[in-house]
Amino acid sequence: RPCAYEGHPFVVEAAVSLGGKDVKEGINVMRFANRIPLLFESGADVSTRVANTKIKWSSYKIDHKRDKIGVFVSIVSTKIPYKGTGKEYIGDDITEISHSVKRALQSCCQQLRAHLQKRNALRDQKERKSRLAKYIPDVTRSLFGLLEGMQQRHEAINNDTASSSPRKRPRLGTQELAKVQNMVEQLQKGVITKELIQQRLEETVTMQNSLEEQEAAAKKDNTGTTPLYLIPLFEQIKREDDVDVIDHPLFCFRPLRPVSP
Repeated sequence: RPCAYEGHPFVVEAAVSLGGKDVKEGINVMRFANRIPLLFESGADVSTRVANTKIKWSSYKIDHKRDKIGVFVSIVSTKIPYKGTGKEYIGDDITEISHSVKRALQSCCQQLRAHLQKRNALRDQKERKSRLAKYIPDVTRSLFGLLEGMQQRHEAINNDTASSSPRKRPRLGTQELAKVQNMVEQLQKGVITKELIQQRLEETVTMQNSLEEQEAAAKKDNTGTTPLYLIPLFEQIKREDDVDVIDHPLFCFRPLRPVSP
């Protein structure tokens, strides 16, 4: 927002970028005064000193030593407080300008942090989905092998029920035994196959991914605030029990106890 120092109005325009091909590692400050670039004596400039000393980059999930950070600061004013004979930098001795540059960079860093968090969440979600999809074929073979083994044991028990000892027989309840028989029948008929199991696993992974996206979107939209509406008392409808109420354009008096005649 616009500010002023010594009666001279000024405004600070700032931007913060991350990455880039031609950007060096660390903090790279690009300075402008009235939209004109300042190329020399950058170490003593207010923008450079604020970016290097007064911004805590780790709070915004940014590594100021390894990441390629681009800091762009433009100071527009009717009177630029240049320092030196060459007018190549702006000193940091003016408190109003220094604070304005700091606030502008902090606002940019907050927006960048929100973008980075969203990007990292999407990346983690894609990686988790790819890892789960990677093991779907192995899980499918294992599950189908277990089902085939269960079918073979069930057929062996049915064929040799009389000769088997009671201790070796499976102790299943009525419901569990009915579920096993139903599954064995589906295996024999070819209803349950490897392709079907793999398809259902892929659908489950996709559905879980979509549910996580919906939960994230709902969490972002739900700010946890409840709208509050104030209604003037003189516009409320008078109730039947409001016999002793005194209405006035500015207030409404309701006694706690009924007023005796």
